[in-house]
Amino acid sequence: MIRENVFTSYENWTKPFVSEVAEIINLLKDHGYDANKLALVTGLQEKNVSSWTAKYKKEPFNVSTIPYPCWCFLAALVGRQNIAMSGEVIKVEDIRRVLRLFKPTAFGARNTFVCPTSEQFAKLIDNGLFEEMTAQNICELFNWNPSQFIESLQTGKLPFLNWCLIVMMLGINIQKMVLKDLEAPLEYVAE
Repeated sequence: MIRENVFTSYENWTKPFVSEVAEIINLLKDHGYDANKLALVTGLQEKNVSSWTAKYKKEPFNVSTIPYPCWCFLAALVGRQNIAMSGEVIKVEDIRRVLRLFKPTAFGARNTFVCPTSEQFAKLIDNGLFEEMTAQNICELFNWNPSQFIESLQTGKLPFLNWCLIVMMLGINIQKMVLKDLEAPLEYVAE
């Protein structure tokens, strides 16, 4: 069972136990996403996942080394969307207007993802379209290094996971975007 205090904003976050990370990984595995397939569609490397879940059977209450953005991403993959904003999303009148700012290849699994360009990022972030969509706010939400984040926007080399977290802020369901082979929506429910 996963504690609720791990599904919170960064400022209130309690790091999950290795057993809690493993519970999410095993839930994904039970739904057809083994380590190889998960790495293919998310970009999460098997060695990192192994590190985050190390010794979960023998020492389940060890605190995981998983970074907060990766935890947000995994939580979203099992139906706990946007924990960084307490499940809230930025109010968007017409999501199609936002989607049209980017090529369709920006919205899919990691193995088909083409990173948006710096010009495309500039249309969404720090341009006033959405008050909450500033580099500073995004970095605070996900505990990112601001200079690295801004550089990745300017060079059009934003990591896939980071992109997913940003579009999730707008209400885009990244579970549907990334896990194309799910037969039905997947949702973690505490027992």
